[in-house]
Amino acid sequence: MKHLALTLLAAGLLLPAPAAAAYEDEGFSEAAVSTETAKTSEEEEMQPLIQETDEDLAAFATDYIRKDTQLKGAFFLEDKVTRKILKLALVSVEPKASNGEGGVKKVNAVFKDAGGKKYAAVFHLQTGPWGGLDIFKIELKPAAGKPGKRG
Repeated sequence: MKHLALTLLAAGLLLPAPAAAAYEDEGFSEAAVSTETAKTSEEEEMQPLIQETDEDLAAFATDYIRKDTQLKGAFFLEDKVTRKILKLALVSVEPKASNGEGGVKKVNAVFKDAGGKKYAAVFHLQTGPWGGLDIFKIELKPAAGKPGKRG
């Protein structure tokens, strides 16, 4: 059994040498060099427009909220005014997205805390680096119908 293992090990170690020689014989040993020019900062900053429907964007935000809630037990957001972390539950997500600057879409959602206070949040979506959607910013806003107050 030991001899079989040693033979297989030796055979495995010898295989790469002929493969490497064949690789060099074909002229593939040189490093590949890209002939493309580097992208300018303007090209990098331009984000492709989001092509999904409003319903798809609302469903994406809803799915994000539900997965985060399932993972953590609640949806947590920081209230920048009071500097407190709020433990929230989803009430609703607006089915219509609004447009932001640079092709960004905004989806609004309403949450409530354990005491029943309502909070509104704006989810900023853009096309992600992999081609999908990316939520890159979540803003906590005063609840609808009560400007200047939260609750």
